[in-house]
Amino acid sequence: MVKKNLKSIFLLCSLALIIIAGVLYFVVTSIKYPLRYNKGKVNISINNEKNLSQVVDKLEKEKLIKNAFILKWYINRHFGDIGVKKGIYSFSNNITLDNFETYLKTGIKDDEPVKVLIPEGYDIEHIGTVLEKKGIISSADFLESCKNYELPDFIKADSERRYNLEGYLFPDTYEFLKGSSGKAIIDVMLDRFNLVIEEIEKDTHVQLEGNNLGDIITMASIVEKEVEIPEERGKAASVFYNRLQKGMKLQSCATVLYALGVHKDKVYYKDLEVDSVYNTYKVSGLPEGPICNPGKGCILAAIKPSNTNYLYFVSNNDGTHFFTDDNEKFLQVKEATQGD
Repeated sequence: MVKKNLKSIFLLCSLALIIIAGVLYFVVTSIKYPLRYNKGKVNISINNEKNLSQVVDKLEKEKLIKNAFILKWYINRHFGDIGVKKGIYSFSNNITLDNFETYLKTGIKDDEPVKVLIPEGYDIEHIGTVLEKKGIISSADFLESCKNYELPDFIKADSERRYNLEGYLFPDTYEFLKGSSGKAIIDVMLDRFNLVIEEIEKDTHVQLEGNNLGDIITMASIVEKEVEIPEERGKAASVFYNRLQKGMKLQSCATVLYALGVHKDKVYYKDLEVDSVYNTYKVSGLPEGPICNPGKGCILAAIKPSNTNYLYFVSNNDGTHFFTDDNEKFLQVKEATQGD
């Protein structure tokens, strides 16, 4: 009889533990993963909702939330009156509450990152256009973030520059969330820049810092915009360094285009007169700052240019260039290929 009672008690206790465990599991999962498991993603429109609790109420009416009572209790206890940003959101149905709260608070519109390719040689304004097309951030907001970003120690603040960050947002393939802040994007791109510079310093045994780093990135940016094929990067860098050594103006058409703020297939003599600290037909030495964001290859070319006597180069109209140290020969080829 006693054994039978003990067995019954054991079964009841086991059943109670199973029920308690089930309830706890339901409570925990309702909190950790608040959205119902639907096929695909959950689309949420935030219009008049001011805080997270009001969003939960909305989702309960739309039958998109597991348990509004439990969730609101947890939110009030741990998050308080968290504000949310208006917009249309698209989240995976297994999004965690922490990410759900963070994304609604900061305006992240989608929890799946978008792959974004920033090509070598893009300037900041072109980067802004790419980010906007990908739905990450508006170009205007990104450019405003670039202007207001607190510069790291290795970037010189210069009121004459169009963008102090120009040259330092490393071109690469990234993954960003839609609705990311400009600061968050810049942080990632600067981190990538730092990693590349560390690799270059290790490989070349050259320390890049202060004005030295700024000059290298400025030179690399000019090379990036002037030549297309990797084999010519070192030659192009040598031309500009040789001209600097002889006290000659760089006369880079790429700097003129940056000064003009437009892309043109051909630079005319009237364009060379643009009054700008970037126009190397006007200013001596390097321009005020970088004119684009160069890749690793051009940074290496700026650090270790080819050993040449070249002072001039001109396009062959096929992606390659003719290099020479003879001005007359340069002018002959220029007339033949460029028509002037």
